[in-house]
Formats: sequence, structure tokens, C-alpha cells
Amino acid sequence: MGASFAPLPDPSAASPSSMPGISLGLARINRLLHLLKSPHLVTPVVHISGTNGKGSVSAYLSSILAHSRLSVGRFNSPHLVDEWDCVQLHGSAVDSQQFYSVKHEVEQVSQREGVGATSFEVLTATAFALFARAQPKLDVAVVEVGMGGAEDATNVVPADRTLLSIVTSVDLDHQKFLGDTVGEIARVKAGIAREGGDVVLSVQAHDEARRAVLGVAAERGATVWQAGEATLSRVEDGASTPCPALPSSPLVSVPLAATAVHPSAPASPSHPSHLTTRLPLPGAYQLSNAATAVLAAQLLRTLPRTQALLPALTPHISDESMRAGVEATRWPGRLSWLSLPAPLPDAGAALPPTCAPLPASSRPLLLDGAHNPSSARLLAAYLSSLSPSIRPTTLIFALSAPRDPADVVRPLLDALAGVGAGVEAGDEGRLRVVCTGFSPPAGMDWVRATPPGELAESVRAFVGAGAQGRVEVLEAADVEAALRLLDESGDEPQAEAQRSPVVVAGSLYLAADVLRLERRLSGGGR
Repeated sequence: MGASFAPLPDPSAASPSSMPGISLGLARINRLLHLLKSPHLVTPVVHISGTNGKGSVSAYLSSILAHSRLSVGRFNSPHLVDEWDCVQLHGSAVDSQQFYSVKHEVEQVSQREGVGATSFEVLTATAFALFARAQPKLDVAVVEVGMGGAEDATNVVPADRTLLSIVTSVDLDHQKFLGDTVGEIARVKAGIAREGGDVVLSVQAHDEARRAVLGVAAERGATVWQAGEATLSRVEDGASTPCPALPSSPLVSVPLAATAVHPSAPASPSHPSHLTTRLPLPGAYQLSNAATAVLAAQLLRTLPRTQALLPALTPHISDESMRAGVEATRWPGRLSWLSLPAPLPDAGAALPPTCAPLPASSRPLLLDGAHNPSSARLLAAYLSSLSPSIRPTTLIFALSAPRDPADVVRPLLDALAGVGAGVEAGDEGRLRVVCTGFSPPAGMDWVRATPPGELAESVRAFVGAGAQGRVEVLEAADVEAALRLLDESGDEPQAEAQRSPVVVAGSLYLAADVLRLERRLSGGGR
């Protein structure tokens, strides 16, 4: 198993060696990894589960470790724009040729040995193999759970190679697979805790989730370190944000110590109690995500257990590297702003720089992958925090089947309308919802978009007769068609309509379509 990469089959072709759909369990992935000579045992990992925030925490923590002069790998799922961008080595997405060469090798092993690995198991094994072969050698890998925790394919690294387990905010999602209550789901998420290990737990909205995680950790003799939240010090002036018209990056104080430890343990007195930094990712929930990542970094450099597993952590991680890492964090497609021309040009036309001061002919877009009730509420809280001058009045919306759109649309329309008791209570302005689809994500055959017409029918039924005339529900085949529809419609003067912000939400796959459109329009390919 050398580091050379053989010629590839067509990467867009369907894999004959992996099963479509979701099939939780560890038997197949363990056998597959054994056949691959156990690449998951090569690199120490930080393992992250949760419902919301695990991607942001992985981005913060990876950035902190990279700014601490450590060699870092990262695995997130799903991918955003290209299938290979789910794996990062040394701060950049893995090369596509390298990715498909290793993935093809994994598929061939699964097929030849009759493993019957699912597509996500193949992807997970590919990530571990890439980590193991990385040059220069990786110090640590940050691994995000795909779904759940206990039986997720990533949950295969033993205690002596797991530096930390992190459980972010837990809420209802994927009940068909994980359980009917928040407590049941939290127990599954906490299944990544290792015997005698350490678990960082984010602030939880539901106490039953916190109690469930503590229960699983106690069963395994693991220590739980409860993260707090960063607190706002002040909001920096417009110079600290890439888009002066948008909310500025706040200066925050991030706690370096856990708010509680279970079972109880004395706090370390060797470091300051707080870290002052600017928070680059928008949204109030980042106060918790940043605090979780910073506490994880603090524990990595101070816990005797992690020092023994990876001695390089202590001399490398510093207050300054944590500050620099937080401030350099980027997490595209999640509460991220960009601008596209309005009206859209033909393919190949030049684009203004993303988030440059917007000319009159550009439309600002807010992208977010909010796809379930809890993430929709978080997006709604951010929308409500925006001044009326930049708060969108149009939602481009897609949703994976078979989710109920009402629970996702309700908080978003309330926020766009600037009301708190339901969209029908507002009487200012007109809202538009453009229902659309999204591109099928590579390697995820079980994911499909709700057809735009079906989605629009559900949204109209939810909005009801009381808001007719104030909420317009439209349909478009894809996000590009939705933007062109906005270019052609509306009661506002055309120049004003071009400048009106739009929020794009309901699925990370929809956000990815916008990023692909931006890349294509700027001459960057499909």
C-alpha cells in the first residue's frame, strides 16, 4: 500500500462495490479497515458528534491546531461542493486525483472481499487511509461523525488513539435512526465516549441531553468537561469584517476552563481563565461553538492523558495560537455571505470579489445549511439580529425528502417578517419563498430533494389564507433558475430588487449549488 496513485475510472460513475442508503453498524467498517491494514490506528483523533455545531467546532479546532504548527487532517460530512473537499490535509482539501485513487482502492477491497460496505463506510475508510498516508506525517486528525455516534462508521478509533471526544448541541434530528426523544438521541451521540477517556460537552438547550451524555460517560469511566459560552466584550468597527455593510466581528472573551467537571476535578491554575479574540463566524450560537473548541484545545495541552498520547501538543498550543486559530476560522455555506450579479450574466462573465463592497448590480446572498427545526431556529435568531436595511425578504428554499417543511419554514418566515408570533401577525412588506431543488450529492444515493412543486404546495398550506398576498410562494427547478426568477419579478424598482438580500437555506446541498454557480460564473469550472 504505497503512496503512488494509479490511473482512475470515471469518478462520476456509480460505485458497484458500495451499498446505497443508510445502514448503521460497525461490523462492515471494522472488517474493511482491517483489510486495509488498519489506517485508523495511525493518527490520533479528536472525534466530534452532535446535532448542530459539530462542523463549526471542527473548523475552529483544526484552525487552532494548524496555527499551533501541528500537521492536521480533517474529515467532515457531507462534502460541500466537491466530494473530495470532505477530507483536508494540512489545511487544504485533498487533491482530487489522490482522493479518487484511494477511494477506488477501498472500493476494490470491499468488492473483492465481499464486505458490502456502504458508500459512507467507503468514504470513511478513504479518509482514514488518506490520513495514514499523508506526507508530511499528520500529528492529529479531527473527525466529524456522519450520523449519530455509537454505530456511526467513524466510531472505530480505540481509546488509546482518541485524544478527546466532543459532543456539541443535541436536538431532534434523524429520529428514524437515532431515537424519538432528545435523551435517546443524546445517548447515541455520546456513544463516541471512550473507556477512561475525556469528553467535552457543549452547552445544551435540553437538560435531558446533558444528563444522557453524563450517564453514558459514567458507564465508561470517562470524564466530562462542560464547556461554557464566550461573552461579548464589544463589537468591532466595520474594518474588522470583510463586508462593511454587514454585522461586524465581535470581540469576545472565551473561557479556558470548564464550567463543571464530572466526576469533579480541580481546575488547572497554570493558564489564564479567559482568551480574548474576535469571532469570525456569525451567529449567536458561535459563542458556544468557539468556547467548545477553545476548551478542547486547552485540554489537549494540559491533560496528562493527552500529553502522554501526543507529547507535541503541550509545547505547540499556546494562547496566541488559539487566538490566531479562532480568528482565521472559515466555514463556508453556514451563515456565510457572498454576492452574485443581478441580473445573472451568462456563464463566464466576470464576478466582483466575494463580499467586496457591493455595487448596485450585485445581490447579497446569505447561505446556510439549516435543514431541521433547531438549526432553522438558530438561523432565524441571526436573521432577527440584522438591521431592517440588510434583513432579507426573500427565502430560496429546498429540503431533503421526507422532512416536514413547516417546522423549518415557520421560524425563518417569522424572522424575515420581523415578528415573533407567526408570519400572519406582520403587516410590513412582502415576503417571497422560492421553492426549488438541489443537485444530488455525490456518493449519497439516499439523499433526494423534495420536488419544488410538492414543496411549494406544502409551504402554501402552511402559510394559509391569512397571509395570502403578503407571502408569495414561487417555484423554480434549481437555484440558478430561482435567482433568475427574482431578477424578472417583484414590485420594487429593478435596481432596488437587485440589491435586496436573499437568504438561501433548507439544505447544505442547496448552499453548495450556490457556491458551484459562483465558481462557474467566475470561470472556475462547473
